[in-house]
Amino acid sequence: MITGPLLLGGYAAKSCPRAVHNEHDATVPRPSAVVPASLQQLFDLGVAFEAEVLAAWAALDLPGYVDLSDLDGDKRGHLGATIGAMRAGAPVIVGGRLPDDTGGHRTGKPDLLIRAAGGGYHPGDIKAHQVLTKGTDALVATLGEPALADAVRLADTGAKAHENDLIQLAHYWRMLEACGHRAQSAWGAILGTDGFIWYDLALPRFITFSRRLGKAKRSALDRYDHEHDFRVRIATVARQRTGTPDDPAPLVAPIGQAECTTCKWAPVCVDELPSTDLSRELRGTLSVREYLALQGSGIRTVASLAASDPAAVLAGPYGTEVAHLAQRRHRLQKAAIAAQLSRDGLVLRLKDGPRPPVPRAGVEVDIDVEWGEDDRVYLWGLLITTGGTSRYEAFFDPSVDSAAAETELARRCLSRLGGLPDGTLVFHYTSPERVRARRFRPLPGGSVHPDRWIDVFPLVRAAVDSRAGLGLKTVAVHGAGFGWRDEDPGGRQSQEWHRAARAGSPSAAQRLLDYNEDDVRATLAVRRWLTGLT
Repeated sequence: MITGPLLLGGYAAKSCPRAVHNEHDATVPRPSAVVPASLQQLFDLGVAFEAEVLAAWAALDLPGYVDLSDLDGDKRGHLGATIGAMRAGAPVIVGGRLPDDTGGHRTGKPDLLIRAAGGGYHPGDIKAHQVLTKGTDALVATLGEPALADAVRLADTGAKAHENDLIQLAHYWRMLEACGHRAQSAWGAILGTDGFIWYDLALPRFITFSRRLGKAKRSALDRYDHEHDFRVRIATVARQRTGTPDDPAPLVAPIGQAECTTCKWAPVCVDELPSTDLSRELRGTLSVREYLALQGSGIRTVASLAASDPAAVLAGPYGTEVAHLAQRRHRLQKAAIAAQLSRDGLVLRLKDGPRPPVPRAGVEVDIDVEWGEDDRVYLWGLLITTGGTSRYEAFFDPSVDSAAAETELARRCLSRLGGLPDGTLVFHYTSPERVRARRFRPLPGGSVHPDRWIDVFPLVRAAVDSRAGLGLKTVAVHGAGFGWRDEDPGGRQSQEWHRAARAGSPSAAQRLLDYNEDDVRATLAVRRWLTGLT
């Protein structure tokens, strides 16, 4: 039995409820201390980005800026310094620690505490992902003027409201409430890779299930309070379990989901589900709520979903339980196809009916770009194919760290395209290449203008069903039979290689070039595979 105060950190309310149970149930075997490589990469990216941001912030030498990160190993001293800084009215506190809220079962260390104009503090967090999107509602601050009162609303940019980010901010907001240091209004800030955005935590913005209405829009504070209270109940029951017949039953059972791929508990949790379990086999295809709704409709196995009629399932109790999901019909149909493929031992299968033709030309170019954590493109790769012979050309500068350097590199690549014969066709896989190329004017004309580039992804989507997505690597490996030279290619890995290449590592630079070349050769392989099918 686990004893002591029941305290949940800032991640608990946004993480899997079963993981919270496992943490507090002494009868669940403790997992290996080894962190999964994919999860460690996420940690490393986050740590590197946070260090870069804080170094830039410290360099501004702002009056009253307080960094308490070095006190992290001394809880008493850390807490005392944080309270002292808040009482002194420090405008920005980095790496603080708030007092444990034992009554609310909370503990936490917000990345940022930002003083409000009327006194008290708002929570903030640093996230290594983008926070801007299309729209008109982004309330943007800067490192030099981070306060909510100094933020400016942009007329041509929107704010991405990542639910998990805002739930974490709500956790820290409740802790500030408990210790008497909250601001008058419930706002929090996320400092992302492309902006410093303020969010109203009390604004209803997330569409959720409602038993009475079917769906309802709720605020980050509403979402947090519901999820936190649920996990407190889960942990309370879990702590009563000692391995005897009288133990209370867990409030939640293992359910396979996307989070399982990086969860330390997976080996003693979802991996122990029966091999026929639907959520274990198709983890990540549907949400936990969707899997539970299927179970309520008697669909628990891959075989039962594969044999089902999605329209009939939606017309029954399942449809009521997922009424708040905008794409519930498409998601269920996709899951049913994935179940059929899993049942048949396949990753991909060809769709019935005619397939769109794949355009061909005397000169063809496959293009792929790579960009860093700062969102600047440092590599444009071209595979130029003429008469059946392909040649790779790279426009590569891992040191790109400014708009001017990024533009110069892009124009070199676009000029090369502009020098190719009229009628040349340029191919890419999904939209990043075209979207990024449009930023660098003047653009080449004729058939190589970015607006005339051909996206291979819609051609694949029209021809192929998949249970592992339609990413380039899935389709190239399982459809076209292509193989990458690197044993573990991927975007997260390339970020690590880019950091090393920028620091002067020749091997990391070569690894990036090989990875990019394999990507464009994979695109060509997929095009040829599709051509053979049609």
